Amino acid sequence: MIFRNHISKAHLSSILYYITGHGYGHAVRSNQVIRHLEKIAPSLKIYVRTTAPEWLIQGHIIPSRQTIDIGIVQKDSLDMDLEATLQACQALHYKISSVTEREVDFVREHQIRLIVGDIPPLGSEIAARASIASVAIGNFTWSEIYRAYIKNYPGFIPLIDEMEDFHRKVSLALTLPYPCGVDVFPQRQSIPWIARTSALTREQARIVLGLPQSATLVLLSFGGLGLKRIDWRKLKDLSRFFFVTTGETEQASDNVRVLPEAQRRYEDLVRAVDVVVTKPGYGIVADVISHRVPALYTDRGDFAEYPYLVQALNECATAAFIPQDDLLSGNMESYLHRLLNKKQNWPDVSLDGARTAAEKILELIETPGAY
Repeated sequence: MIFRNHISKAHLSSILYYITGHGYGHAVRSNQVIRHLEKIAPSLKIYVRTTAPEWLIQGHIIPSRQTIDIGIVQKDSLDMDLEATLQACQALHYKISSVTEREVDFVREHQIRLIVGDIPPLGSEIAARASIASVAIGNFTWSEIYRAYIKNYPGFIPLIDEMEDFHRKVSLALTLPYPCGVDVFPQRQSIPWIARTSALTREQARIVLGLPQSATLVLLSFGGLGLKRIDWRKLKDLSRFFFVTTGETEQASDNVRVLPEAQRRYEDLVRAVDVVVTKPGYGIVADVISHRVPALYTDRGDFAEYPYLVQALNECATAAFIPQDDLLSGNMESYLHRLLNKKQNWPDVSLDGARTAAEKILELIETPGAY
């Protein structure tokens, strides 16, 4: 196809990839795009700037721990601190001139040809100041997320206006399925799901992770922040199920196991289990769809992305709802039984978004004014 030319052009090219540090999902899907970029154009130099853990981004990249956005400040996976979020966003706003100047200097010093963002608003402003193209990849915008809070926190209003001004400078937005608040981008193209898929069978994954073959395995999936408020004692009474999760230290007792290292190979953990219990975030929803594992999901408060991902679960997966009170109290047994007995719903869904995104990025390196 046209990628013979992209490979030769990319030999002399560098890109800068900004990834929001909020949760793990943005880094996980960005890693899939980066892997395809490296496969198609192995000489492309990729600089990644994020506060997400470095182990989430693999390959021949050049990482640095820099942040140009805030996301949401959270106490745990379900508890948002909106006052702290607003204060952090305002603090960043007051530093935007100096941050932008620093980043433009970085772009020029390293001869960056293109900026990709998932999905810090400031990335496109930096690209515009440096007179290069920019690509945004995402299923929502932070301006849309913050918009839900302006009634109680009107200080978000000028920040939203600023973010949307930055978004309008994006050369091309690659929007994922079930998007939220992406109309602000002047040039948009829809792409399929970006998802990772384990290369193991379920039996192989259980062997590798040291999990029982015959048990009904339930993965408690609440991202890097975890959810310590669950009544673990109650879970031990649910002897018909074997619960597994990730955490800081390894633990094993009765029918509950904590596997810290499994976070690094999460797709294998999803492959190994019979049910995922979670809050809807893009990363875990994509994992559920990719591995065809039923999901028991709870609400995540007033978060604009939530209803879109619930729609995705209901249309593209086998899923059911559990109220937060029942989740936190460990009252899951009846919900798990109903979900496991539910008629399976697994329509064919394209998971080729990472390759599509990589191709579009390389097209823009080849022809910056194409969009």
